[in-house]
Amino acid sequence: MDFFVSEEEEAFDQYVRATLDDAIKPEYPDWVEKDTTPPRMFEILGKKGLLGFRDDLDTPQPIPWMQNIYFYKHAAAFAGGLAIASFAHSQLGLQALQAFDEDRRHSAQLRNGMEGMGVFAFANTEPGAGSDAAGIDLRAEQTGDGYVVKGTKSYITNGDIADWIVFTAVTEPGLEKRHRGISMFIVDGRAQGLTRKRLKKFGWNPSHLSALHFRDVFVPAENRIGPSGQGFYQTMEIFNRGRIGVAALAFGTALGAYRQAWRHATRRKVFGKLLMEHESKQNEFADKITSMEAAWLMVQKAAFLKDAGEEYRYHASMAKLFATEQAVDIAQWAVELFGARGVLESHPVSAYPHDARVAVVGEGAPEVQKKIIAENIEGILSAL
Repeated sequence: MDFFVSEEEEAFDQYVRATLDDAIKPEYPDWVEKDTTPPRMFEILGKKGLLGFRDDLDTPQPIPWMQNIYFYKHAAAFAGGLAIASFAHSQLGLQALQAFDEDRRHSAQLRNGMEGMGVFAFANTEPGAGSDAAGIDLRAEQTGDGYVVKGTKSYITNGDIADWIVFTAVTEPGLEKRHRGISMFIVDGRAQGLTRKRLKKFGWNPSHLSALHFRDVFVPAENRIGPSGQGFYQTMEIFNRGRIGVAALAFGTALGAYRQAWRHATRRKVFGKLLMEHESKQNEFADKITSMEAAWLMVQKAAFLKDAGEEYRYHASMAKLFATEQAVDIAQWAVELFGARGVLESHPVSAYPHDARVAVVGEGAPEVQKKIIAENIEGILSAL
């Protein structure tokens, strides 16, 4: 196995760092003050080609995951809210159009989205359906020339600011196997009958989390994405890919927290010595960075397999499970290292534990990842 970073990946990594430093960080304090991820953020990333797609020939093509992971790592190390807002836009909303809009009826929206000229959200979660993606109740009742949608979606990133929302709904109620009666649609964020409310939350700030209420919202038939009854399978494919991104996000959170801790430990004196000169702290730093190295290797392997067209799903689940666990541990450890200052809302390190805990439930709770891993133990053992 080749562990060397390719020239293309290295160039992309440097490009991401430069974009964040030069174009995002100078404006970010204003976004935090206003508590928002504004259209301006998407415009910047779109112009820089960092919203998940490249404009190749006639059809936008996804950026390889071996490059995407560098963007989500560095973005989350700087600001988890920036990372998740762009992730939901690119790897959920836009991915659905690119992968399943086979007739390219919405190619204009896809192109606008990848250029940052419109914000996307992806809505599957409901108050009673999170990790159980087939348990949704939102109904889309077919009429002569479209569908009338009724119900609620909850905990939707970008939901209240999105220009376009990709969502799932039950089109064939009463089936014994519920997942076969779900379809996927796209709707204008300002559609009549659609109301949106931002939810207060901890973590991944200043991204927006929202509830969406569909009250007899009319959706034209051409706004169905893919065949009727395929929405659940489409959603699972999107989530499988997305776990690589969330794993990279979680790793970035751990990396950002570790960097804060390292700077503190090499400057702060306790009992006459720098923190880093105490053997107990040296052991802690060594343990944490070893687990981070392992997490990053798992993220890279899942990304490599996905790009190579190989089976990657359980690798994505293992990467997501391990990276999020390590992020929670390292972020909390970093805060404790700072003592009282670590719990001040104004201190940069205080955000990382919140970001880490949110990452644990994103794209499926730990139990979902463990179920996927357990179903593949025989193959994993064989490979080992």
